[in-house]
Amino acid sequence: MDSKETDMTRTTLFTKSSIVAFVVSCASVLLTGGVLALTPQCTWCDTISDALIFYQDNYPTSNFEPYQDTLIVVRRAMGSDDQQTVTSEMGKFFQMLRNRSYGINGAAADELHNFALMVTPIQEYGISAPPPVTGQ
Repeated sequence: MDSKETDMTRTTLFTKSSIVAFVVSCASVLLTGGVLALTPQCTWCDTISDALIFYQDNYPTSNFEPYQDTLIVVRRAMGSDDQQTVTSEMGKFFQMLRNRSYGINGAAADELHNFALMVTPIQEYGISAPPPVTGQ
């Protein structure tokens, strides 16, 4: 192989490698964007979810999973601009806290209720939040 053929082979390999790298990069961006699109932005949902995790760690005998499940429904509704579902599911969320549903600790329920009231855009979504039960 003479030097001209060697240079041409190197150029061809470089070009093919560049094309493969470009395609892989584009695919990664598209896949990452697709995955991120499946999880709609809801920072206040994330804040409440983080608080639920904190309370789960501090009250391990309490079942906070149904509360997390409700927030998942709210996130999906936010992603599809379904305000009615956001409103109804957050109303259920607050009612669950008020009733101490699924055996969660009363102090944790009250604290979560007050915290969620502070971070949830109640007026924007017309969410009806019952007052917490106190003195139990």
